[in-house]
Amino acid sequence: MKEIIPAVRQSIHNFLKKHSLAPYKRSLYGDFCLRRGFRTPDLYGMIDAVYVLYTLGELAEWTSRESRERWAESIIACQSEYGWFEKSNKRGHSKEHATAYAIGALRLLEMEEDEQYVTRLKPIQDLLPILTDSSYLRHWLERLDFCWNPKSILKKNLGWHHIWRGSHVGGGVAATIGMLGEVIGKVWKWNIDIGIWFELYFDWLNKHINPDTGYWQRAFWNRIWKKPTIIDLGGAAHFYWIYEVRKQPFPYPEAAINSTLSLQRPSGLYKDKPFCLDLDGNFIVVRSYRQLDKDKQERWRDKVFAAVNKSGQTILKILSEQNLGNIYADLHGLPGAMAGLMECTKLDGTDWGETLSGWKHPLDKVMWL
Repeated sequence: MKEIIPAVRQSIHNFLKKHSLAPYKRSLYGDFCLRRGFRTPDLYGMIDAVYVLYTLGELAEWTSRESRERWAESIIACQSEYGWFEKSNKRGHSKEHATAYAIGALRLLEMEEDEQYVTRLKPIQDLLPILTDSSYLRHWLERLDFCWNPKSILKKNLGWHHIWRGSHVGGGVAATIGMLGEVIGKVWKWNIDIGIWFELYFDWLNKHINPDTGYWQRAFWNRIWKKPTIIDLGGAAHFYWIYEVRKQPFPYPEAAINSTLSLQRPSGLYKDKPFCLDLDGNFIVVRSYRQLDKDKQERWRDKVFAAVNKSGQTILKILSEQNLGNIYADLHGLPGAMAGLMECTKLDGTDWGETLSGWKHPLDKVMWL
């Protein structure tokens, strides 16, 4: 598969170029739009381009210190007065998703030690009660901002009842806290023990997971339907990203592997095109497998390797052979597909590390995608 990597790179650059509102050449300043035809840069367009170039291992090559500075400032300008990244959000994801994604992009742009863009962020005031009041934290986790009223439902804010979307809140906030690190204490001057907060967070999640599936299934319809779904998979991954970075054991890794493999299509994908769900599926399978002891790994080895290899081969084939503009309606689908490829490199005993030599996995540096 290594021989098609140049074609994949070229295809990706051609796609990025169509979303660039400025000349596509070295020292890019981040002038990207989510959808072709938009006339101004927007939040997700700027962030997606960071993730794409970083994953290719080319972010430093296509930027300079000056251009990264301007790119970061353009992203930071999308913060609202309350600290959330709410301005110029043409993708429509929740403020929690947008904020975690923006902070992730700022961290990826920090190519040199003294490039500390996140220290310039306004405090996110809504985080304070979540961080300081354990009863508030529990109540927040119970609901993930969902309320039984038309306003909440019309905003598609369904909490656990659509956990793929609801986990943007529950996982996005945790990723935001984790990626801000010392900014919360040293810059914002909040007296918070982040380690203790994460202990409470994981304790709650561990108590509310379904041990039979390794997924969080707390929707009203889960009282009847327990079989794993794509919605459950997308939601679970956003929590497992946090578990992995914080070095927490997955509660039921074998169940998570079994559930995820049951949702993979014969093509190797999890839906009809490669995007973030392929990262989610590969991540849960690979990271759960890595947590098993040797005997259990031997039991799952053939299925796990077959699933991961099939996924990677299909993603590469599609990215190299098809016009990406015919696959993706906007720029946001590509970063997840590329990270799904990079997740294949995390399975020891495969050739994916060599095949994707020079590429980088964003989740090695940040907690959200």
